[in-house]
This record gives sequence, C-alpha cells and structure tokens, in this order.
Amino acid sequence: MAYEKADQRVRYTKMVIKNSLLELMKERPVSKVTVTDICKKANINRNTFYTHYANQFELLSKIEDELYEEIRQVVGHTMNLENSGKLSYEICKYIKANSNICEVLFSENGDKELLERILYISHDINIEKWKKEVKNIDQKLFDKWYTFTAYGSIAIIKKWVTSGMKESPSKIAAFIDKATEAISKDFY
Repeated sequence: MAYEKADQRVRYTKMVIKNSLLELMKERPVSKVTVTDICKKANINRNTFYTHYANQFELLSKIEDELYEEIRQVVGHTMNLENSGKLSYEICKYIKANSNICEVLFSENGDKELLERILYISHDINIEKWKKEVKNIDQKLFDKWYTFTAYGSIAIIKKWVTSGMKESPSKIAAFIDKATEAISKDFY
C-alpha cells in the first residue's frame, strides 16, 4: 500500500513537471526555459526536479518520446494492408484528444521534426501496400511520392493544430485522404 502511494506521488510529480514545461513553452522555446522556471511553475524544489530529469531538454525529450510511442501504438492498431484509410483519422483524433500537448509540441516553440517522425511511422507499410497494388513502379518513385504526401499532410495537420483545431478530426482526415488519393491516381 505504501509503495502504491509513493508511486502515485511520483506519477503526480512528473505530471506536474511536464505540464509546467508545456505551459512555459506556450510562451517561449525550451532553450529559453530554465529548470528554475519549471520548478517555480510546478511549485517544487530543484532537487525534486533533478530526481526525475537531468534538465529541461531531457524532460522535453521524454514528453516527445511518450507522445511518439502512443501515436505509434495507435498506428500499429489501425494500420493493416487492407484498411489504411482510417489511419489519418486515427492520428487526427489522437492529436485532438491530446491537444494540450500537441498544440505546444507542434508549435514554433516545439520540435520541428516531431510531426515528421510521427507521419513516417506508417512509411514501410504503405510502401508494401503500394508495391502490391502497382507492380511496375520502382521503390525510389514510391519514396518520393510518400515524401510528397507526408509533407503535405504535415502542413495540413500543423495548420489545423496551430489554428485551434476548429474542424473535426474526421474533416481534416477526409481532406488529407482525398488529396492523397487524387495525387495517387495521377501518380500511377
């Protein structure tokens, strides 16, 4: 019982520290945030912070890694060669459900490459699917097509997130899917 209570306190403390960094990053990039700033915002002392993280950069990296892993799991559960059409919807739905984190991490103050890493999770599965559908197109051409569609999707999702996610995840996903499909018809 005492162990569970201690574990709950640790989880709570980490959550408060993470939320404090995210709040501060709404105003400025992580390079302009100090451990002292985070501790003041979280109402903890520096020793507590250093018990869990080496610095603000490691903390941000942990937050990004957790988000990436959760989205990777969503992709893993959603993606199969027969039903990849739901993928963009599931990613947009996840982003909307986790808007407090995504708004910060996908903003100008966040990691510029995080969304790219997320959208490349399904790369190999899509390449295999397209190879089966179109027999006579080479791998390099597929890679170029995927890069083009991924960066277009990144731009749409980023604009959606930074403009307050007013449209539903299904509407954004439908636009991405329709644009990708229109391009792919001309592609092959």
